[in-house]
Amino acid sequence: MSKVSTIQERVEEKQEDRFVINDDAKADWALEKLRDLKGAKKKKEELAEKRKMMIDSWLEEESSKLDNEIEFFEGLLTEYAMKLKEENKDLKTHSLPFGKLKFRKQNPKWNYDEEKLLRFLKITGIDAIKVKEQIDKQALKNIVKVVGNKAIHPETGEIIEGVEIEEREEKFSIDV
Repeated sequence: MSKVSTIQERVEEKQEDRFVINDDAKADWALEKLRDLKGAKKKKEELAEKRKMMIDSWLEEESSKLDNEIEFFEGLLTEYAMKLKEENKDLKTHSLPFGKLKFRKQNPKWNYDEEKLLRFLKITGIDAIKVKEQIDKQALKNIVKVVGNKAIHPETGEIIEGVEIEEREEKFSIDV
C-alpha cells in the first residue's frame, strides 16, 4: 500500500467520523451547544474584565502612592536647586552622579485673543493671517516689535490688539 492511499484512507475515515447535521434534532442540539459555548466564553470575558478592573485599581493606587513620593522628592530637589541658584545666579546645571538639576531660560509666552487679533490684522493689513483665517503667529512674531508686554506695529507704532507678551522665568527640570 502506498503512502498516498494510506493518507487518503485516513482523510476519508475522519470525514466519516465528523459530526454531520442532517435533521432538526441534531440542529437543535448544535444550537444548544453553540449557546453553551458562547455563554462559557462570555463568563470568561466577564471574569477577565473583573480581573482587569482589579489590576487597574491596584495600579492606580500604587501609582498614586509613587506619584506622591515623586512629587515629594522633586519638591525637595527644587528647594535645594533654588538655594544653589541663590548662591550662584549664573548656575545652569548642577550635575550629580544620578542626575542633573537644570535651569533653562524660556522664550516669552504669547497669549492671543484670537478674535480681537484677527480683526486687528484684517483692518491694518498686516500679513499674518493664514488662508483659512487663522493667525499666522510665526509671521506676526517676525513682523511686530515687542515693547514691554505689548506687540507694536513697526511702521505705525500702533499697539496690536489681541496679543499680550508674558515674560517667563527659567524652566527647571530634573534629568535622571
